[in-house]
Amino acid sequence: MSTSSTPPATGTPAVESAGRGRLRLQTAVDAAMRALLRSPLHRLLSAKLMIVTVVGRKTGRVYPNPVGYAESDGALLVGTAAGWRRNLRAGEPVRITWRGRERLADWEVISGEDEIAEPYRIILTQNPTHGRFAGIGLDADGNVEREQLRAAIGRGTVVVRLRPRSMR
Repeated sequence: MSTSSTPPATGTPAVESAGRGRLRLQTAVDAAMRALLRSPLHRLLSAKLMIVTVVGRKTGRVYPNPVGYAESDGALLVGTAAGWRRNLRAGEPVRITWRGRERLADWEVISGEDEIAEPYRIILTQNPTHGRFAGIGLDADGNVEREQLRAAIGRGTVVVRLRPRSMR
């Protein structure tokens, strides 16, 4: 009797169970990150992680999302394919928890290969771990691997540029 090494097809119980398991793990990790980033221990993580809080357009539910970021020219750059960005509302600032403090930030979503190549280079240079999650790396010259970037864009990846407002 031979066994197949082919993974189960999408939609099978094994794949659905694995997906639920990853989702539960991600939910638990996100909860731990939110707690740490809001605590006096935030300094352990604040150099690379912050919380972006959005309000659901349909539900009105508050969604605090731990995200990796990089700093550039007074802005915070977040590379993401996650759905939270669809709850950003034109003309309205978003709430962030950054370096242990809550504040508002103005935002813009950057998409398109040429437009996000440089912001992504900055993100990957400052936070190389992000590249493993996003499936994007840098070439030998330190530039974004364009083929990998195109594939990530195809999966919905964008860069959200946040400009924190001054604390008042």
